Amino acid sequence: MKKYTMGFLATALILGLNAAPVQAFQCPALAEQCRTLVGKMESRAGANNMKVSEAKQGCEDALALHKAGKHKASVIKAGEAISMAGQAAK
Repeated sequence: MKKYTMGFLATALILGLNAAPVQAFQCPALAEQCRTLVGKMESRAGANNMKVSEAKQGCEDALALHKAGKHKASVIKAGEAISMAGQAAK
């Protein structure tokens, strides 16, 4: 039993260490998608300008978090900003 537990923990550790760098590469791509969507919303008639500006700020915040090495927070912030930009169209 102890042998299997140690194997499981070793596998979880290896997977956990490999997951962090993957998130680091997702941040800029999500921030770029966010900027693209915000650009489309800015040029769209009838969009909620307040939500668009909040989404734009969220994109910039996500990129700043990425540069600070806070990749998980950056991915979350970019997702929130993309959602906000989507709501601006409604």
